[in-house]
Amino acid sequence: MKNTLKSILKVFLIVFVILYLGLEILVTVCLLNYNDQGITEIGNSSWIIVDEDFSEEYQKGDLLIVDKGTGEEVSVGDSIFFYNPKENNVVNYAEVANIIDTNGYYTYIVGNDYNVYYDYYIGRDVTQLKNIGSVLSILESQIGFLILIILPTMIAVIFEIYAIIMEIVQLKKEA
Repeated sequence: MKNTLKSILKVFLIVFVILYLGLEILVTVCLLNYNDQGITEIGNSSWIIVDEDFSEEYQKGDLLIVDKGTGEEVSVGDSIFFYNPKENNVVNYAEVANIIDTNGYYTYIVGNDYNVYYDYYIGRDVTQLKNIGSVLSILESQIGFLILIILPTMIAVIFEIYAIIMEIVQLKKEA
């Protein structure tokens, strides 16, 4: 009975460690792939944490994984995400009213004749993860990173130093 309980605890510990390491790696990858606007870009996808309601479908705290694509798949009437340099590169979401194609370089007209150049275009195709953005936002913060990465590392280093000191004390007692 005791061995079975130890085996179950060992399995739970292994699963916890694997999940924890996966979370650490995910947060580190997100932080290392920030662009100039503070948005995580992994490959051709941008990970947008919604910090204010964009629309009825995207609420505060959602994580939106937006694929950029080539830009040619956007058509009039589609809603797109883009950086607004007039508002300090804030992410905006608006419907395309017109498209100008200049030799494969697209300019999207949104709102009241506002030009969105392809360089500021984030994407159109969205995968929405409800409320995951709030969690990721906390983990990517300075306090979250401290608690998730630095603190456990520091505890492991202190434990190893303690183990080395105990080993030295044991060796001195034997001598």
